[in-house]
Amino acid sequence: MKTELIEKVINYISSTANLKGEVFYINSRSITAEAKDGQVEALLRADAAGFSVRVINGLRQGICYSNDLGQWMSVVDKAIEISKWTEDDPFADYPSATAYQKVEVYDENVAEASETYIIDVAMEVERSALAFDPRVKKVRKAMFGFSLKEILLANTYGLRGSYRSTSCSASATVLAEGQGESQMGWGYEVDRFLSGVSAQSVGRSAADRAVKLIGSKNLAAIKSPVILENSIAGEFLDIVASTLSSENVQKGKSLLASKVGQQIASDKIHIVDNALLPGKTGSRPFDAEGVPSQRNELVTNGVLNGFLYNVYTAKKSGVNSTGNANRGGISGLPGVGISNLYIEPASKDIVYPLDELLLHMGKGLLITDVMGIHTANRISGDFSVGASGLWIEDGKVSYPVKEAVISGNILDMFKNIEAIGNDLCFYGNIGTPALMISGVDISG
Repeated sequence: MKTELIEKVINYISSTANLKGEVFYINSRSITAEAKDGQVEALLRADAAGFSVRVINGLRQGICYSNDLGQWMSVVDKAIEISKWTEDDPFADYPSATAYQKVEVYDENVAEASETYIIDVAMEVERSALAFDPRVKKVRKAMFGFSLKEILLANTYGLRGSYRSTSCSASATVLAEGQGESQMGWGYEVDRFLSGVSAQSVGRSAADRAVKLIGSKNLAAIKSPVILENSIAGEFLDIVASTLSSENVQKGKSLLASKVGQQIASDKIHIVDNALLPGKTGSRPFDAEGVPSQRNELVTNGVLNGFLYNVYTAKKSGVNSTGNANRGGISGLPGVGISNLYIEPASKDIVYPLDELLLHMGKGLLITDVMGIHTANRISGDFSVGASGLWIEDGKVSYPVKEAVISGNILDMFKNIEAIGNDLCFYGNIGTPALMISGVDISG
């Protein structure tokens, strides 16, 4: 469905009295290669195109979708018919027409990547992991892939928006053996641009994580400072992400629901959602409803400023959309989600390279992996998860640690951030530097 066909849909909707509507179109292609034992284990390709039509008939909303672009008139008619049977909803609406900023989200090098190239990169991920250290015995999975996406959006308020985006990612899971034991390690990178992903870096990172844990010991129960590696800090920030959704706040499913204006994290950090960052996978010129992307500073010096909204939840709360509508595809109504959510330092004085951060901590646990983070309670914020890492003495690695358990409350943990690394890194659309946190309960 190209521009002219979208205009036909909008004109058809507009010709019916008391009817407002929207067309959302997506066309995507992805190719992923997996390598194992120097061979191509899998080559997966997916192509999809489809559209949805959403109408508001008075106060009643209806949605219908199809992958058959030629059936647009039937899809509109079905959406109108569905709207006759839904409940009145005074908060359903669409954004008005507006201008958009240019955001760097498309890389021609990704778009032109061949299947042969993708296979070669996946194999390079595996080779790099195996070459890192003789104790790396097996690469369980080495992957490289890319995707292309085209979005077109229009509504009866005159809004028109379109953009193309790319993304590529590489990952590896490896097994290292030594001292009568085996340890797993992983590596992962993702970016909108081909230059933002390195097969060698991913392979080496996975191997390094595994090798470092050989010879692990157990820890006795202790209350200690910890440093969360940036990837692990991102997993904890991901839990906080759901609490920042206005949809969850309005449903009573957010531990932050009544905390606007209160201290919810250390005064040394800001938490930002920003869809305008070049090259990041959550970046875009507009959200899934056509609201312009923007920078949203959700937490300033640890104080909660507000939440993320789409048009529906914003109207329900009497505020403006923050440009955070998202869709999982063409079949559902827009929800609320993050774009690029990340932690910023409130001052450069608390930012250190990782080796200096270790010295600053002196004694404690550098956490390089956690298990069971999905079990954290997103309503109360309580968690108890398995952890592996490196025990630090006098600012230097003393020995690797396995089968530790860290427990506490997410908000308490974020309030106890004392310093951060200079290694901000995005894993998907969550970005964090390493975080040094005081007073964490650790048990063996």
